[in-house]
Amino acid sequence: MSDLSTVVGLLENAATGSGLVGVLDGGLAEVPVGELWRRSEHSAAWFLERVGRDGAVGLLMETSLDCVISLLGAWRAGVTTLSLPRRARSAPLDAYRQELLDARRLAGVELLVLPERLGGPAGLDLDGSLRTASFRECAAHPRRADVAGHGEFVQFSSGSTGHPKGARLGSRAIAANVTAMIDHMAPHNEGAIAFSWLPLSHDMGLVGACLTILASMGPPWRSRRLVLMPPERMVARPSRWLQACSDIGATVTCAPNFALDLVLAHARAVPAGADLRPLKVLTVGSELIRPGTLRRFGQATAPLGLDEAALCPAYGMAEASLAVTMVRPAERWRAASGGPEGHEVVSCGSPLRGLEVRAPAGAGAAGPIAVRGASLLAGYLGQEASPLDGGGWLATGDLGFLIDRELYVVGRSDDVLVIAGRKLSPEPLEETASRHDAVRPGSCAAIPDGSGGYVIVAERRRASAGADLLDACRWIRRELSAHRGAAPTAVVIVSPGSIPRTPSGKLRRGRLGRLHREGELAVETELRFGPRP
Repeated sequence: MSDLSTVVGLLENAATGSGLVGVLDGGLAEVPVGELWRRSEHSAAWFLERVGRDGAVGLLMETSLDCVISLLGAWRAGVTTLSLPRRARSAPLDAYRQELLDARRLAGVELLVLPERLGGPAGLDLDGSLRTASFRECAAHPRRADVAGHGEFVQFSSGSTGHPKGARLGSRAIAANVTAMIDHMAPHNEGAIAFSWLPLSHDMGLVGACLTILASMGPPWRSRRLVLMPPERMVARPSRWLQACSDIGATVTCAPNFALDLVLAHARAVPAGADLRPLKVLTVGSELIRPGTLRRFGQATAPLGLDEAALCPAYGMAEASLAVTMVRPAERWRAASGGPEGHEVVSCGSPLRGLEVRAPAGAGAAGPIAVRGASLLAGYLGQEASPLDGGGWLATGDLGFLIDRELYVVGRSDDVLVIAGRKLSPEPLEETASRHDAVRPGSCAAIPDGSGGYVIVAERRRASAGADLLDACRWIRRELSAHRGAAPTAVVIVSPGSIPRTPSGKLRRGRLGRLHREGELAVETELRFGPRP
């Protein structure tokens, strides 16, 4: 009988099932979960031979079966395993190189495993003593080791408000979160067919989409199928996500809010003729969830048979392994008018089993959110002091409130704008500004101007080249003044891809503010206005 309180025990149990695991990248390659588990014995032996049980390895994750096999092997070997953050598109090369070197130094990483196509440590000039290898080499090792280690796993935070921090997670903490998610989604995940395009380097993609479905392939849940797709394929053509769900009859999938916006912004991203009736769970998380996005997505996909009750807003973080709260499937999501200036806030549901949430009670009473429970981190990489207080509570840095035990998240405390004595969340301002046709959906940020006002920075939509961007700036300011009661002191439109993001796609407003102040943005149009009304 497998020990379901550990990650390795959950996966060993899953290997007794008949589920299939595959990667959709052009064609679809699938293997039985039992074969995946047996092949991980070879990668386990490979890690033990190269770094030993007390060693540490870094993984630059990719969406491939070899990568999944290598990760399972590292867990079985019991080595300390770091899922290193991928370089965000807008991140300077030198800064990213330093992030990897810092992680290597703090954890004593001796070996870096990465996609074969990179041919080296992501094109970076790292310390020559750091050995590198490919996932294919690791997974194809000729010898094997049938072991069941319980090494520490380091998952990095998104870094939306600063440098990513490495959350040190024990095997039992991760297993507690995985089984709590499975139970929270029951019975809709029993016999599940799941599809995910989320990167495995991100906690939602790895723990939420991949590991949770893998673990549920064993008894008593017996999920049937997990199909993964590289994230760049979905971003290049958003219709691939929903079409793939239709093609395989997916019952479970997940996405951040920006992905729903991306589908809505592309007329052909809701594929005609697709059948989404089997889809019972679409978890929405990773970033602040907008009620308008949920409503529009529900309306756009209703002709395909998607029941809006399948939309399950959730709240989580790397420090809690992943999920903290989630709306249960088939319980229609809710919103309350409790945010700053009375804007609507989406309920992210009730806490998962084994977790507690502390926040002010009642709509409009937003305050700090704290979390306590079995799936929390042991500490941060390189920090001796525990991030938990004496009662075991973790301060999240997020703001929200509770109504009937359900958590409503307002935003990050670091991102709140103070305008003429009023506290404003940036998200409603950004949502309003994003409605102009010239603005790329989900690519708009409100940042302080340094003088008590704020600036809107928006990426130009690629299809709007040659549009009257000055007119777009004026429209954005009028709309914000009329509907939000606070006009920006400037509107800046920049080239597509200019706004810095985390590897998981979250806006990095702090870094954007520094780039704006230092004149380092790729500005196409900027319109400054007089004193604020």
